[in-house]
Amino acid sequence: MAAGLAIGIALGAVASDCQAQAGSGVRGRRTQEIAPFRLTGIDGYLVARYLSDENSSSAQAGSTASRSRQSSMSEEMFLMTHSYIYHPSLLTLDLGGGPVFENGSVDGDGFATKSKRQMINFNGRATVLRDKPYTGALFYDRHNQTQNIAPAQVILTENTRYGFNASLLSPLTPAPLHMELTRMENQGTGADQIIEDRIDQLRVGMDASVGKWGRSAFQYVGTRQDSLSGSSFLPIQASRSKNDNVNLDTRLKFGARNEYDLNNVVTYNANQFTVGQGNLTQLKDFRFDLDLRAWHSANLQSFARYNNNSSTQDEQEAKLNSASAGMTFQLNPELSGSLGARGEINKTTQLNSTLYGIDGSATYRRALPLGEASAGYIFAYTQRDQQAEKDQARVIGERVTLTGTTLATLGNDLIIASTLVVSNLNRTQTFVEGRDYVLTQIGLSLRIQRVIGGSILDGQEVLADYVYATGGTYAASRMDNTISLSWALKNYLSVYMRLLDSAPHLDSGTPTSPLNPVKSALYGTRAEVPLSLFSQELLLGGRAEREERRESISPYKSSSLDAFVQVDLPLVRNGNIRAATRRLQVDYDFSPAQGVNLVGYDLSLWARAGYGIDLSAEASHERDTGTPETRERSLLSAKAQWRKRKFLVTFDLSRVRDAQGASQRTRTYGQVMLRRDF
Repeated sequence: MAAGLAIGIALGAVASDCQAQAGSGVRGRRTQEIAPFRLTGIDGYLVARYLSDENSSSAQAGSTASRSRQSSMSEEMFLMTHSYIYHPSLLTLDLGGGPVFENGSVDGDGFATKSKRQMINFNGRATVLRDKPYTGALFYDRHNQTQNIAPAQVILTENTRYGFNASLLSPLTPAPLHMELTRMENQGTGADQIIEDRIDQLRVGMDASVGKWGRSAFQYVGTRQDSLSGSSFLPIQASRSKNDNVNLDTRLKFGARNEYDLNNVVTYNANQFTVGQGNLTQLKDFRFDLDLRAWHSANLQSFARYNNNSSTQDEQEAKLNSASAGMTFQLNPELSGSLGARGEINKTTQLNSTLYGIDGSATYRRALPLGEASAGYIFAYTQRDQQAEKDQARVIGERVTLTGTTLATLGNDLIIASTLVVSNLNRTQTFVEGRDYVLTQIGLSLRIQRVIGGSILDGQEVLADYVYATGGTYAASRMDNTISLSWALKNYLSVYMRLLDSAPHLDSGTPTSPLNPVKSALYGTRAEVPLSLFSQELLLGGRAEREERRESISPYKSSSLDAFVQVDLPLVRNGNIRAATRRLQVDYDFSPAQGVNLVGYDLSLWARAGYGIDLSAEASHERDTGTPETRERSLLSAKAQWRKRKFLVTFDLSRVRDAQGASQRTRTYGQVMLRRDF
């Protein structure tokens, strides 16, 4: 590291001298820019980085405890030159590169390996006729970088991107045209993950004015991706995806006072996945969205929307037409309200349905000798008529993000759990229930939870394919009424109440799931009070809520409590420390073992200490004993940065611990980086 820093300082001095000479040459001969070749500038940087990533997991049923650690020390030097040939408007060149030296070690369960790698970063761009209405560029970029793919989990990747772009601009064409064709190749191998992707992409865009009213933008993006990425603990099968997207976005303003806004978005998307030797799924989707808004006066606004969506997914077809219109108004400074109507016609392979309804609201605010009181009323009437052609429908590729061990609810009711298939975004791997995730049922909803020690990364987005019941053939209406009352004292204190009554009525037919009348009562208060104590500024606050929801399918009671105190830090330019606690309890009447009983604590610090020093730290802990298996999560992190002109030092340390029943996993990640720009 010392040798690298010494080389970097020497290179910085040479580069500064070259840049000064190049700059003075250009400044001294501004009228003589023509030259066979001219260097206009040199810049670069030197980076030294050390990182450590340690992972340990406890013994699980039928398995043993494991422990692994990877560390690396890397030094990177990079020089970028800027020049032109004959004239700056003819051909400009930006060429740079440098070596990367990386020493790494991996130690896992008694097996230790060490590695030394020498790599090259390179960046090149040649721009032709940059000041002309017809311009283009060729580019090639190859760099090696450390990526965080999950909390406290890193992987070193080699990334290559190359291609060209071209533009036709005004006055050659009234609508500027831009085109870019690229290929990206990403490769990397970590302790738990393998990355091997190749992405070809064509992007074409146009942007034109529509008279004096606004603009319209057209874009086509075609992507072809081949992937062999996934968890190193599961089989990986090659996948190929094709995606073509066309988008036309028009935004107009018209009227004597530009009081009308018209937005129109037209989108076509075609997607196909090929896994192994066969086609897995194909999707074609067309959308037409029209949105008109009008500002008639300061007290009256209106809107109208229309949406048409047609999609084909394998053997399934769906067509949706929906429209809505409404207005908002203010009769006086104390009384305001809204009225609206909506309707939709939905036709799919499995069912046909029509829906229409009206809704409205009124809000009354009144200033009191102390604070302000408000009362609100909302009503909504809905009529639904459904004819089921089939008993079941299929969903392919619903996106779900699994963070920690938090439960995520899937998007449809009446899901048949045995049909659920969970895969990664590239569909190169299928995850296993019980080992990678678990399922729980609450009422009509199906929830999915990541398993500690499985192959799903913390925070990973996955695809869910499943079959759900369509609900039968029936006609039903529903009337919803909501009353709310509140009182507030500026921003310091507020007390509120909300009462909900949802009354469905079966008009004909036999639905496969019961109608669900709901009566809900919610009470709460919020506070945020600034105080001064011994010339020290404090902020105290919190929130408390209690809800009782009585319904036929999944009644529950919930209560939550949050509290915090925030103190400005003395002796620093800017900064504060904040301590908070939270409590959430949810009890389901029909599923007492699947509730929530969570207690959490949070502590954070941020400071800008001056002299280019920034500090931040965070500590949090939460424990949920409401489920059959107690889940627990702890996080500790500290970050520091010192910048002095062109010298930068950063420090990053984090520790994440997840526990789920008898299983637990702990990851500790640390990184120190020194960077010198010149």
